[in-house]
Amino acid sequence: MSIKTKMQNLKKELILKKASTLFEEIGYDEMKVADLAKSVGVSITTIYGFFDSKEGLYLAYIEHQIDNFFAELQARESTETKAEEKIHSFIELKFGYYGQKKKAIEQSATNNLLFFHTLYKEHANPYQKVYLYLAECFMVLNQKLDNEEAMRMAYAVNGMSDGYITRWLELDGNLLDRVDEVSRLSVLMVQGY
Repeated sequence: MSIKTKMQNLKKELILKKASTLFEEIGYDEMKVADLAKSVGVSITTIYGFFDSKEGLYLAYIEHQIDNFFAELQARESTETKAEEKIHSFIELKFGYYGQKKKAIEQSATNNLLFFHTLYKEHANPYQKVYLYLAECFMVLNQKLDNEEAMRMAYAVNGMSDGYITRWLELDGNLLDRVDEVSRLSVLMVQGY
């Protein structure tokens, strides 16, 4: 890799890191690309050269968070042997991430009831590895499930947890208080399929 390419990659990472901080501190709607450009010392054109739009920058942020989430989920896997523990860990970690990043998602998710659906549909590749992880857990939990059924259950459980997140955004409270409930419901759904 050339030095120029390395410099471009570093610049892109710097922009994404600062954008992540701004999304998490002030939210998507309040984050201005001009302010981001000024804070990292680049032009708006440079930002749009890396990310086609503000939405593209936000989607890169989301994909980066999914990658971090999945790496942490895999790291936890070594200490958890039962499928139920892995499902609980998934819910706990997911709710923890959303709890920490509330400002970054609340405007998008509450102003667009199909936010999660659109995100996963249009940008499924980053989250696909999470669905596969869940499907594997589900096939251990319910050995009657085939690959397709387990994948459908992965989407269903993820959708249910997204519903809890959307409700939490509307009502506030502590999302982590719902981890045991959602984990239990998820396990029951899979076992009863």
